[in-house]
Amino acid sequence: MQLRFRHICRNALSSWLATAANMAVGFFLSPFIVHRLGDAAYGVWVLSISSVNYLALLDLGMRSSVLRFVSKERTVGNHAGASDAFSAALWVRVQISVAVLLLSGLLAALFPVLFRIPPPLVHTSRIAVMIIGTTTAVGMCLGVFGGVLSAVNRYDVQTGVTLAQLAIRVTGVVLALGKGWGLVGIACAELVAATFGGSLLVRFALRVYPELRVRLSRPTREVLRPLWSYSFYVFVQTAALQLIYQTDNLVVGSFVSASAVTFYAIGNSLCRYTDQFAGAMSMTFVPAASTFDAGGDAAKLQNLYRIGTRSILIVSMPLLVTLLTRGHTFIGLWMGPQYAGQSGTVLMILATALLFGLANNTAGAVSMGTDRHKFVARWAMVEGISNLALSVVLVHVYGIYGVAIGTLLPSLFIHLVVWPGFTTKMLKISRFDIMVRTWGVVYAAALPFALASFFVDRHFAVRSIAAFIGQTLLLLTIFIATLLLVFRAGFRSQVLPAIKSRLRGKAAVVA
Repeated sequence: MQLRFRHICRNALSSWLATAANMAVGFFLSPFIVHRLGDAAYGVWVLSISSVNYLALLDLGMRSSVLRFVSKERTVGNHAGASDAFSAALWVRVQISVAVLLLSGLLAALFPVLFRIPPPLVHTSRIAVMIIGTTTAVGMCLGVFGGVLSAVNRYDVQTGVTLAQLAIRVTGVVLALGKGWGLVGIACAELVAATFGGSLLVRFALRVYPELRVRLSRPTREVLRPLWSYSFYVFVQTAALQLIYQTDNLVVGSFVSASAVTFYAIGNSLCRYTDQFAGAMSMTFVPAASTFDAGGDAAKLQNLYRIGTRSILIVSMPLLVTLLTRGHTFIGLWMGPQYAGQSGTVLMILATALLFGLANNTAGAVSMGTDRHKFVARWAMVEGISNLALSVVLVHVYGIYGVAIGTLLPSLFIHLVVWPGFTTKMLKISRFDIMVRTWGVVYAAALPFALASFFVDRHFAVRSIAAFIGQTLLLLTIFIATLLLVFRAGFRSQVLPAIKSRLRGKAAVVA
């Protein structure tokens, strides 16, 4: 058990490194892109990505199937079964990639009709959509190999690939905008980076799992049936997440303007970075949950849920609290004072939804690892459709704020009512255990930090990002001190003995 959780921690740290790199790139690159392109062109760029991302739904959940079945079959030593499952998923993805290319051409033709695109950007936007569609098709074919790396718990290798791909992407985007190539230039930079990263995934997946045999022949029904059965509900869940997180930009672009998309996307992007940061950790729980479920160990699943949920909340709470209490200030320093008002308000609304949404990340990972995600997929779709309907109605009343409120209201119901009920049935633990002993202790520990952050933001103005970060780090000591106070019993009984044991072991090796 101890080794298993050390392994999970190593995977989580590797995923965090990749996510942190992505966040850093987004943090430094976004202002550069916005100011080089302008509000209208940047809004068109966001609309292009958000639209093409819907084509990625054609994956139909195959990557998750690869993770689930390759991990399961490899655990029991059935490498032939793992190879069959992987090859079937790859075959499906190749067919889908062709469909993505064709649909990208259709989307490019209709793009100016669907959204309020400024006339000078119509032709450029169509080319950019086509290139982004090609990037999606390449990722569809080669990205399935990333599922193999996840299945064999080589998140460290995935992190290396991510860092290399990021380096290519950043270099390409900076060069493209420096040369004045605009939307088409940065779209080409994304395509080059995705092709390079996908090629690395292929190479390393075959190296770390040499028993894997790749075949491109048509798979049998016996192999496809369990893949479809599992992946269908993953697809439904992914489609719902697209409705929740990508449709907002499309609603703003359809009913307000391309420039308004920029203001909405700035606030939304900070929430998505935080979500990715937490998601990088929760996804590492899927193989572990699958292993514990295969062994019929309910106690380990419960322990994974409690530790995982608290860990995700602890690492994400400083970010969420800072966004909620000091978001306007941060956006003003980061992107410019003209964005602080509208983007900051959007950020506060969406961060409120995320505050409770992240508490269910671990339960979602456990449901996927134990093949209990069908219920989750249904309710995720309910949330996505409700989000879209409310956003379309409220945008006419409150503008971009209405779109954010349309996201907030369904999220609160799903994550505060539906998810705790599902988790009690899945893991056989009480709602009190979930919301008070698992969630509540972390929320309580974050309250002094939140109050201090609010006070400092109102009374101690800063004029630079560096000063803002310095203030936040000082305030973070309050959260750390409160955490130690709340979890002092567990720290003394579990953490300190583990540290002492590790130090004694190293001393014995040296001696």
